[in-house]
Amino acid sequence: MARYGARLQGTTTLRRSSMAVRPIGIPKSRITASMIYRYVIDHDMGFSPNPFYGYCTLANCKPVIRRTAKIGDFVLGFGSAKSNIRNRLIYWTFIEEILSYDQYWLDNRFNIKKPIQNGSHIKYHGDNIYHKNINGEYIQEPSFHSLPDGSTNYLNLHTDTGTTDRVLISQTFGYYGKNALLIPKRISAIIAEGRGHRVKLQDDIKTLAIDWLLNSTKRGFAGEPSGWEAIKA
Repeated sequence: MARYGARLQGTTTLRRSSMAVRPIGIPKSRITASMIYRYVIDHDMGFSPNPFYGYCTLANCKPVIRRTAKIGDFVLGFGSAKSNIRNRLIYWTFIEEILSYDQYWLDNRFNIKKPIQNGSHIKYHGDNIYHKNINGEYIQEPSFHSLPDGSTNYLNLHTDTGTTDRVLISQTFGYYGKNALLIPKRISAIIAEGRGHRVKLQDDIKTLAIDWLLNSTKRGFAGEPSGWEAIKA
């Protein structure tokens, strides 16, 4: 934990989103067809997902979700059993765009998500870390997924890039972090537990869940990552 200590004083001030909650014009048929990917977040650090600067991006970890999810699907992340936010909703996102790693790296919108090792928590946990060299091999920039000295962590590189190069992107999301939301009993079936991810849901539960997400929850950034409490200690 000592490696985080020097960054604490430079932590960027976080502002909660003032974006009003409003429904999106998604046809009912699109809602029924949407998949809702749900999983447990082991380390809620603001890296995967990265909810900063107006975009929620899923660029690392969860390779199966990143490989198979489509525009119009939802992704939900829940607190782990070892946390004090177990079964609570850490974030949700409605996928609006999908880029490759090289596209993400070169897109000027996301330069701000490139990590700075000695920066604030937000800067350090930037998720724009992969791009290919002239030989077509992935470069892993010094980041949260690198080794402590900033050198390549090949285990993480293989997990992140081995089966997919897709980055899921959205401006329609809610990220709650340490303020993770309790799930209403009527849609408790959406809660994910254990390893891997879940997608199966009855259509009536799916419709109720999407309606709740779009119309009854705060949008945008609404809570500091729960994992930051440990690195402040």
